[in-house]
Amino acid sequence: MATAIKNAAAPASKPRGAKTAPATAKALAPTSITTIPYGRLRRAPQNVRKTDIAADVESLADDIAAHGLLQSLIGYAGSTTIDAKAVYVVGGGRRLQALQLLRERGTIKDNWPVPVLIRPEDEAVELSLSENLARRDMNPADEFVAFAALMAPGNRSPADLAKQFGFTERYVKQRLRLAGLAEEILDALRLGQISLEVATEYAKTADQALQSRVFKRECRPNNYQRHSLWNIRAAYSAEQMTEACSVFRFIDRDTYEREGGGYEEDLFTAAADGAPRKLANGQLARGIANRCLQLQAVRVQMQAQGKYPSVSGSVIPADLTVDGKAEAPTGYALIAGGWNGDLGMHVAIDDCWKRAMDRDVSIQIVVGVGQEEPIGEDDDGSALEYVAQWDRTRFFVPREHRKTVLPEKRETSYGGPQLTPEQEEEQAVAHLGRVWAARLAVPKFSDLPGMEGRAFYANDWLGEKTKPGDPHSGPRTPCFEIQMFVTEEEIASNLPAGIEHAREVIADRKRRKEEREAAATAAKVAEETRWQELCAADPAPEVLLTTGGDLWTKTPLGWTIEGQEEDVGYAEEFADLLEALNPADVGGWWATQADYQADHPDAAGDAEGGQ
Repeated sequence: MATAIKNAAAPASKPRGAKTAPATAKALAPTSITTIPYGRLRRAPQNVRKTDIAADVESLADDIAAHGLLQSLIGYAGSTTIDAKAVYVVGGGRRLQALQLLRERGTIKDNWPVPVLIRPEDEAVELSLSENLARRDMNPADEFVAFAALMAPGNRSPADLAKQFGFTERYVKQRLRLAGLAEEILDALRLGQISLEVATEYAKTADQALQSRVFKRECRPNNYQRHSLWNIRAAYSAEQMTEACSVFRFIDRDTYEREGGGYEEDLFTAAADGAPRKLANGQLARGIANRCLQLQAVRVQMQAQGKYPSVSGSVIPADLTVDGKAEAPTGYALIAGGWNGDLGMHVAIDDCWKRAMDRDVSIQIVVGVGQEEPIGEDDDGSALEYVAQWDRTRFFVPREHRKTVLPEKRETSYGGPQLTPEQEEEQAVAHLGRVWAARLAVPKFSDLPGMEGRAFYANDWLGEKTKPGDPHSGPRTPCFEIQMFVTEEEIASNLPAGIEHAREVIADRKRRKEEREAAATAAKVAEETRWQELCAADPAPEVLLTTGGDLWTKTPLGWTIEGQEEDVGYAEEFADLLEALNPADVGGWWATQADYQADHPDAAGDAEGGQ
């Protein structure tokens, strides 16, 4: 239907003071195309297109100005006294914006007639959706919201929508789940910040609070794998409960369902037969489990007191499971079995229980959900239930009693009995002597017949190593690694010579080690002596050079480093400078700057040239 702009006529004027009856909206033909003055049109809040509504609106406005409005809008009439004259447009929002642009240009006026297909509100929204779905260029987020709008009246089921629009019921349910995404996720989808695949991953739970928590974590600036499917999946698995969770199997299923708990339908993956369902309200299940644990903790505590009378209370872990993380009560410390880094040793938890009981130390036990243990011959092989029990591998005691409950720290030997230095040396001689005896059993490499059948290549490529006897800094030359076979008889026959050579090697190593230690001790003594001289210098020096090359000089502003900003003092007094240094930092010092310049004439010349 074309409507030429130049032929647009103004409506007949009304007498001043005439009132419009509320029934005016009803007078509009509810199921036919009606000409409505532009000034009465409003964009409906249910308009299914909320993204890119202004794309190419200028070119569309030019086309309407040249050829008229070739396609009618879709809308519904206002239903209250206040908006009785208004017509809300749900289909054709882009065309309405083009008309608005023409109105701003002065091309049309408020009385310009616009063809509008008037329908009841729910039907108008439905028609708008049908129109846009047929074109298949809607933003996915708008499509999801449109499906939700069609379900809003509450008189349709997903099956009804599926039949009406030609989709499968599962497809409609998926769109409704996606429409229920947290608002920030839908906005990110509209703006192209996340893909439809990522939005679908977020929609695998209907819990908007969980969606928002995971989405905000994924949006952190330091997250370089933002919104990865694996991250979202892992976060959901960590927080979302299923029927197979120990906490859910601990509570009464009927209580969960009676208190409003339900199950989520897995709409996006093909669930295997018998796969556990996800809980729609995991918090409710945790609340019920916590309530049950609080009651049963009294019974469990009494059982523990039968074996350990000093048990005075209990702690429930955050995740409610017996092996979950439990916070220590105020004033208490954890006692746990296994490796203890502070003690540097393994802690036997049974001994800790015994020491706590012998000393009558107050004990707080950990109570949580755990799988019951089979009882000997009474075990009939049926599935074990989940019950409230206490953790025997850890407990809490007052901080002041922690050391008395833990074992005393002691030195641990990992090589059997401790050896004396003489015994250690004899062990080294025996080992090295056997090595040298094996070497002596190997013929010279020039004696090729002796190597036949006794040598093989350890690898099949050329390496680079220093020659035998060369210092480690010598040139590296290409070589093959060859391994030799020797017999025990050959080693035994060469053992005396090997032992003798080993003693010489170890004695030489010991001598060189003693020389290095003596040199290090002498250097340390000299360094300390120089430090004492520096600290006792009177008057204090004016120049100090560090081993790192920093030249400290005394200035009116204090001690500063040469080459740094002249108006900055890093240390006010010489004693303050010494506190920032240690003996190994000092390379030398001079009583006056003149003394330093006398020893370093080149430095003095540079300084003058730089002034």
